[in-house]
Amino acid sequence: MTSNVNQVLIVDDDRLFGKTLEMLLEESHGVTYYPSPREALSHLRQGARYDAILCDLMMVEMSGMQFLEALGQVAPELTRRVIFMSGGACTPSAQRFVDQMTQPLLTKPFRHKELTKVLAPFLGVEATSPHVQS
Repeated sequence: MTSNVNQVLIVDDDRLFGKTLEMLLEESHGVTYYPSPREALSHLRQGARYDAILCDLMMVEMSGMQFLEALGQVAPELTRRVIFMSGGACTPSAQRFVDQMTQPLLTKPFRHKELTKVLAPFLGVEATSPHVQS
C-alpha cells in the first residue's frame, strides 16, 4: 500500500455492488475489495491497515456486527475506522446494533456525494468538494 494515498477497504458480499464501489473510489484512493469478510480479516491479520473500512451490515458468511467483533481481536485500532452500509433489511439484533452503534451508516443505495461526506473525516479530505481529488 502506498503511504501518501488514503487506503480504503471494502467488505461486501454483493460482488456487483462491491466492484462498483471499488471502481468509484479507486480513481482517488488505494482500494482493496473483499467479497468475503473472513478473507478481509485474514488480510488484516497479516498487517494491512486502512484509513477507512466500508463494511456491509448484512452478509451471509458473517454479519457486519460479527466482522466488527472479530476486527477488535485482529486490529482493535481499526474498529473506529469502520463505516457500515446497509440495504435496510435488518434482523432484530442488527437493528438493535444499528440503534446503539457509534459508527456511521450509509443506507444503500447512496449517492457519491453521501459517500464522500461520510468518508471525509476518515480520509482527511474536504467533504464539501464537489469532486474527489485524484
